[in-house]
Amino acid sequence: MPEQQILGVLGGMGPLASAAFVQTVYRLNPAPCEQDLPRVLLDSTPAFPDRTEAIRTGRDAELVRRLDVHLRRLVDAGAEAVVVACFTAHHFLPRLTPELLPRVRSLIDQTVHGLAHRDGRYLLLCTDGTRQARVFPRHPSWPDVAGRVVWPDEGDQRGVHRTLYRMKRGGALAEAADLVSTLRSRYRCTGVILGCTELHLVGDRLVDRLGGPQVLDPLREIALSLWTRAPQPLLPV
Repeated sequence: MPEQQILGVLGGMGPLASAAFVQTVYRLNPAPCEQDLPRVLLDSTPAFPDRTEAIRTGRDAELVRRLDVHLRRLVDAGAEAVVVACFTAHHFLPRLTPELLPRVRSLIDQTVHGLAHRDGRYLLLCTDGTRQARVFPRHPSWPDVAGRVVWPDEGDQRGVHRTLYRMKRGGALAEAADLVSTLRSRYRCTGVILGCTELHLVGDRLVDRLGGPQVLDPLREIALSLWTRAPQPLLPV
C-alpha cells in the first residue's frame, strides 16, 4: 500500500468488531518491518445510537448527523478510503454529505462483489435492522446474485439477532460459530455471508471449519485487498 494512502475505520458499532478488523488488516498485510505496514485511523465511537432501533422507530436524525461528522473527521485527517464497520449503518449512508460517499469502501458492495466470484448458495446472516431496511436488496447489482442468497426463516432470524447482540457485549463467540455452522447445514447452503460485523469476531473459526471460499466475510476481503480490486463506491439509493 503506497505510503501516502490512509485507511479510515469508523467503528464502535460494536467496538470489538472494529478493533478486530484493524487487527485483521495488519495480520493479513505483513511487511518486512513495521514502518512499511499500512496506516490506519480508527474512530471507535460506541456512543452511536443503536442502528436497528433507529430503523424500527424512524428516530434516526441524530445517528445520521453523527455518521456524517465522524466520517468527515476521518476524511479531513487524511483517510482516502473509509470502512464503516457496521452493515446496518449502511442504510443511512446515502443521506450523508454527497462528497463523502466516494470515500466509503461499502461492505454491501464488497458482499455483492464476493458473491459474483463464488458459486453455490449462501446463507445471509445479519441483524433485524439490516434485514428490515433491505440494506442488501437495495444494492443496484443485487438482482445479479439474489438467486443464490438464502435468508433464515423468522424463528432462526430472531436467534441470529439475539446472538449478535450478545456478541456486542463480549460474549457468545463459541455459540455464534456453532450457530452459523448449524444454520448453514440446516439450509443446505454452500457457504455463509457474514452480514454483521460482529461475525468477523468468529470469521477465522468459521474459515477453519468450513473453508475459506465458503465464508464470505466482507471485512476480511477488504483487509486482503485494501487499495486493489475494490468494487465501485457506494451508490445513493
